[in-house]
This record gives sequence, structure tokens and C-alpha cells, in this order.
Amino acid sequence: MTRIVLLALAVFAAAASGQEPVTLKGHTGWVAGIAFSPDGKTLATASADRSVKLWDVTSGRELAPLTGHADAVSAVAWSPDGKTLATASFDRTAKLWDAATGRVRHTLSGHTGVVMTVAVSPDGKTVATGGIDTTIRLWDAATGTPTATLSGHKSWVNAVAFMPDGKTLVSTGSDNTLRRWDVGTGGLRDTHRLKAAEVRSVAVSPDGKWVAAGTRYGVVKVLDTGKAKEVAVLQGHAGDVWAVAFSADGATLASGDGDWNRPGDVRLWNTADWSAKGALRHSGEVLALAFAPDRPRLAAGAWDKTVKLWTLPAAPPKSADR
Repeated sequence: MTRIVLLALAVFAAAASGQEPVTLKGHTGWVAGIAFSPDGKTLATASADRSVKLWDVTSGRELAPLTGHADAVSAVAWSPDGKTLATASFDRTAKLWDAATGRVRHTLSGHTGVVMTVAVSPDGKTVATGGIDTTIRLWDAATGTPTATLSGHKSWVNAVAFMPDGKTLVSTGSDNTLRRWDVGTGGLRDTHRLKAAEVRSVAVSPDGKWVAAGTRYGVVKVLDTGKAKEVAVLQGHAGDVWAVAFSADGATLASGDGDWNRPGDVRLWNTADWSAKGALRHSGEVLALAFAPDRPRLAAGAWDKTVKLWTLPAAPPKSADR
């Protein structure tokens, strides 16, 4: 038995070292949420099977399932200290979990429809959720109590992300807009209308300089946060861009697509000039992406119920003027 386990780990390590991805199987529904723990050792995946699974990134072994939602789990996020997991669900709630025990600490109730997205602030004190009821809600992470409701979107709120300083929240919606909010006051700072289509996904670069938004018709738009204007339009996807993510060093943007009729692609972009770096093929339509915080590793969740892990070539050092 020991020899079998060691052989399996050797195969996993060999696959993880190159472009051939490691495939994690265990969910019985599509995987729409994915997040690495702050130390990069654990991967959390959220699924339509109503569960969140935790995986050991080194071995690919499933550690524990978190169960308690009454419907599909649409998104997952870690707190900065790695002690809490936040999830969003089709059951109209979000939950805060103790990552060590798998127990629910708080259930966040207030949305009147599916909760599509969840994010935790950089200081770990605030949780943001967005849903098809067109609202964004802010919650106290320690107590689970609501602190603000942000209204302004005219359709579904599909994604939210905090800026690195935690003072601004970015949201995207099916009303073709990207909005920025003051976390302290709950006020709307500005609205950027994207002409492409409904905005499916959003990601903020580690330095806060860029915001990337994936749209319904295969286009990724990149905004300069300081000037609040578009600086790049990235094309090439064949379907909706359901997920975008920046690498921990900020050198790479990943975007993932799906059109429900073919396996999805993950496209990689160089943030120095927004040129294409390459593409990775998934076996299913890509719904979620996350980069590891400690190494060039990329995870993608998909409609085919699987998660794939790629280890990418290390990026060259940044130039001094970047």
C-alpha cells in the first residue's frame, strides 16, 4: 500500500512540474469557485454539488469537504490569515467557516436571490457579497452582522474584489458596468460602462494598478485604476470570459472561457504590454481561476466537475522601472 501511495505522489509531482496539468476529481457538480490559501498549501473549490472541498496542493489529496449550503456554492474566498473561508451560494446566503474545523461560524442572510460572489477585505475585517438581487452587501467578518447595502447596479452583480488598500471595492454586473465603491461610507465612487457586454468577472492586480474585467462575448478589458480608463482590450476567447486572475507577482493575467459546447481555454497575458503569452486547454468550460500566492501555479475549475492545476514557467525579474 505504501508503494502505491508513493507512486501516486511521484506521478502527481511529475505532472505538476510541466505544462501537463494535474486533474483533481471529486466534485459531482460544476466547479464555479476556487481559491488558494494564503500560504499556498491548500486549495478550496466550490461546486454545484453544494459542497466546498479542501485539497492538499502538494499531493492532490482531498482533505475535507465543507457541507451546509442548501444549493450550489458559487464562490469561495479565504481570509488573509487563512483561518476563515467565505462562501456564496444559490441558497441566497453566504457562510463563514472555520477553516481548521470545517464548522460554520456565521450564516450571512439578507440577499433576496442567488449570491453570486464573495470577497474578504485585505485586513480580514469585512466580507463583501453580490447577487442577482442587484445589491452588494458588506458584513462584519467577526460577527457576521450586516454593515451596509450598496445599491446602484441595474442587474445581477456577478463579481466583487477589494483593492489592495481595502478602502475601495470593485464590482461588475450584467448591466455592462464596472463600479467602484467607498468601503467606509458605502458610497459609489464611479461607474465605468463597458460597451462589450455583460461583465462576468473581475480581478485586481496585486499593486492595485490594473483592474481586469471578463465579458460575455469573449473580451477582457483592462482599466488603469488611477486614470479610470481602459488601457487594453484583450481578444481571442471563443466564449464568455467567466474568470480572470492576476499572478502573485502581477506579471501575468489569466482569463478563462466557456461557451457550453467545447472545452474551455485559459489564456495568459503579459501585463507589461498586454501581449499574449500562450493558452492552456481545459477539459471543460472554465468557470473559475486562481493563482497560487507562493509560486507560478494556476488552478482552474470547470463545468465538467474537475479542477486542473498547472505549474507555469517562472517569470523573469521585473525591470526597475515597471
